[in-house]
Amino acid sequence: MRLSNGEVLLAWPLAQHIITQGWHYNNGKSHNGIDMRTLIGNTSMRPVYSAEDGTVSATQVWDGHTKDERSMQSYGNRVDISHASYKGKALLTRYAHLSSFCVKVGQKVKEGQLIGYSGATGNVYGAHLHFEVLLGGKRTNPLTWLDDAYIVASSNVYTYGPGEHAVERPTDAPASVNGLQIIKATGLTNAQAWEVYMLATKLDLLTMQLYVAKFADANNTTQDVEVGPVTQGDAKQVLALLDKLGVQGKATVEAVQDAA
Repeated sequence: MRLSNGEVLLAWPLAQHIITQGWHYNNGKSHNGIDMRTLIGNTSMRPVYSAEDGTVSATQVWDGHTKDERSMQSYGNRVDISHASYKGKALLTRYAHLSSFCVKVGQKVKEGQLIGYSGATGNVYGAHLHFEVLLGGKRTNPLTWLDDAYIVASSNVYTYGPGEHAVERPTDAPASVNGLQIIKATGLTNAQAWEVYMLATKLDLLTMQLYVAKFADANNTTQDVEVGPVTQGDAKQVLALLDKLGVQGKATVEAVQDAA
């Protein structure tokens, strides 16, 4: 998003903000981006979301064997998204090593929209998401475009260089939606609740404890369901399902607010 002071605050591309490799490797060599953990529980295929509104400018399907870091194929399955310019320079985000993606070149996307799933394609030693931010064609430290709501996997992870820091929202800016939403649906039949459960399973919300259901009556014939907090992309899928089931009128949506 664009802040009132003209700065850019990108949304995190994963629901979990765990940094396993920073802007530099431990040996001082530039990494050109950050790596984010995707293996949580028994699965490493996590939904990946657009960091800001933009247009898909490039996609790449891995050839299945090239790992030479001098080749773009080393990124594996990849999506590039071009955003509105910043201080007259082109701004682009890159999402690499995906297991799959669901967007195409020229497609307009919204911040928080699902663009693919993390994986282990290309030059990798294990599943993770590699995330880059390029300004004017030059790679920059992604952590300087994001808020500080993250943790590092170890004390050796490089975060900021001299003078670098997370994005700070202006003190006079109102609290703003961070893209996360909580959906509550009451009085669903067991069959309807099962459909929501299956979608939550597909979106991998259960392992992250982002889906809760409980019986709403003494006879256990209806259920109240809560999903979230989830990104706008996931929320849209849940609301679309509720609409298909004819029960969207039983649902409420709460926006999770950032602290100002």
